[in-house]
Order: sequence, then C-alpha cells, then structure tokens
Amino acid sequence: MKKLIVIIPVILLISLSVYIGIIYFNIGKYDEYYINNTIPVMKEEYIEQITSLKEKYNNKDVVGTISIDNTDFNTVVMQGNDNSYYLNHLPDKTYNINGSIFLDYRVDIDESNKLLIFGHSSPSYFLPIMIIENYKDEDYYKEHKYIYLSSIKEVKKYEIFSVFVEISDWSYMNLNYASKDEYLKHLQNLKSKSFYDTGVEVNKNDKILIMQTCSNMKEYSKYSKKYMLVIAKEVK
Repeated sequence: MKKLIVIIPVILLISLSVYIGIIYFNIGKYDEYYINNTIPVMKEEYIEQITSLKEKYNNKDVVGTISIDNTDFNTVVMQGNDNSYYLNHLPDKTYNINGSIFLDYRVDIDESNKLLIFGHSSPSYFLPIMIIENYKDEDYYKEHKYIYLSSIKEVKKYEIFSVFVEISDWSYMNLNYASKDEYLKHLQNLKSKSFYDTGVEVNKNDKILIMQTCSNMKEYSKYSKKYMLVIAKEVK
C-alpha cells in the first residue's frame, strides 16, 4: 500500500512534466513564426517578403504579414479554405494546438472592404495575438494606434477606432450589406461599443480590419464566449 502511495505522486509528476513540456514545445514552435524585420515600404520589399515566406513554409496559404506600430508584433498571416484549419496548424502545416494567425477565408486581402483576422489566446501562456488585449488601456492605445497589413501587392495602414469585448452580438462577422448606409450603421455600431472614444470618425467608404482573439479578462470570465476585438480603418 505504501509503495502504491509513493508511485501515484511519481506518475502524476511525470504526467505533469510531459504536459508542461508539450506546452513549451508548442510555444517554441510558434515563436519561430515571428518575423524579425522591419515593415516593408518599397514594392520590391513586400513582394520579396511574402514570396520568401511562401517558399520558406512551402505553403501558398501565406497571404501576408501583420504588425502593430511601436511593438515587436510582426507575424505571418495565413488563409485557408475554411476558418478551421489554421486554428490548429502552423504556417508549415504542422499540427499545433496554438494554430496560426489567419485571415477569414471569405475575404480577399487586397480587395475586400472588410477583413477579419483571428488568432488563439491562452489563459496559461502568451501567444502573439494576445497583445491586442493591451488595448483595454487607453494609454496603450495612444502609443500604438496603427496596424500594418502587408500582402504581395501592397502595405496597408490602419488606424484603430474601436476596442471592446463582444459576448453576444456576432454581427461583426457579417460581410454583406444591402447598402452603404447599412454598412455605415454597422461601423457606427462597432464604434459605439468601444471602451473609450478614440476620436476616429468612420464613414460609409471606409475599409476596415478586425483583429479577434478570445479574451482572458477576469471581468468576462463568466461568459462562455468573449472575444477581444480591435477594429481599425484603412488610412493613407
């Protein structure tokens, strides 16, 4: 009996060590997909960047890179045939519970008026897109107002106009609107939900970008679904 009592904690300790090892292996694998360079400015630079990333990962699903100003967040953006595959696959198609940062399969990175970009968060360890939870603090927003999205065709600059956690209204996922006036109402609704007034106005011709991840804020812990949204409009 004493031997059994000793064995059980040992088994638990080994299991826990294996679990922690798997977690840190996955984190390490994910960190490989940070891009340690500056935002491309010249056309030749972003063409070369995206082309080299496609070749590096041997994956045509690489569609761009995304970065946030005054931070080291600069990472590859994937786009699959659905919104499920890259929830648990890395850019090189390796299975990984952390998945990738990816663009909604329904949109075109260069042509669509509304882009949605997703990525996993974790209550246990940091994943890249979790940086957007810092935007709950208005002072953080003031220092990091812009998002840059690079494709093989161009680099687009976006200015953040709304930051909030959504718990029940999934209309932000809609892509089709009956008229420009309906689209404007949608943008105004998104702006009205912001934690604070950014002072950035919206109009019916705006092209927008939404970044989404699950929120780990304690005040939303009782909700089964809670998504941190950072919403920005394209600017010159």
